[in-house]
Amino acid sequence: MKMKSLLVLLMVATVAVATERARFTPASNSTIKIIGTSTLHAWTMEGGTINGGIEMAPEIAAEPANISSWKNDKPLVSVTIPVGTIKSDHDRMTNIMRDAMKASKYPDIKYELIEATPADGSSTNFTVKTKGKLTISGVTRDVEMDVTATRDAESHFVLTGEAPIRMTDFGITPPVTMLGALKTGDQVKVAFRWIVNRAQ
Repeated sequence: MKMKSLLVLLMVATVAVATERARFTPASNSTIKIIGTSTLHAWTMEGGTINGGIEMAPEIAAEPANISSWKNDKPLVSVTIPVGTIKSDHDRMTNIMRDAMKASKYPDIKYELIEATPADGSSTNFTVKTKGKLTISGVTRDVEMDVTATRDAESHFVLTGEAPIRMTDFGITPPVTMLGALKTGDQVKVAFRWIVNRAQ
């Protein structure tokens, strides 16, 4: 009986090791940008905090451009960006946008990956077509974008991408200031550079 129990434990351990997912966590030097327009000039807000992480099958981490491996396992990606860390060069613009985004009530921008398909590339530089759920100011919308990944070491990835969004789609009223002289455009571009390292 003891021998049989030992064999069962060994089998369970073997399966656990075989199915263990590769985890990637954020490193420093990531950036998130919101780029917009107005009746007077273009504007940019930028932050350096992108929390969250990535989990994927080891075979995807080893050969990201191998399409067949993606069909067997969907990478799990979740991202949280504190609105309070995104700033403009001008304090007034920072405060105006935080108010418009209802940051006191909804302090985080959130993203969850729904679908990902590698488009082209190699194990060190490749592009992935993604579909996900983006939540801003408590409103969630579908978003599609191409994400480019560069690996300069087995455990280090740099992910970049951008997507156009409309503020009104997320219940945000484009700010108007200076007694109506400055009106921000509804459409903005969200761009990111997310650096992740494989967890040990």
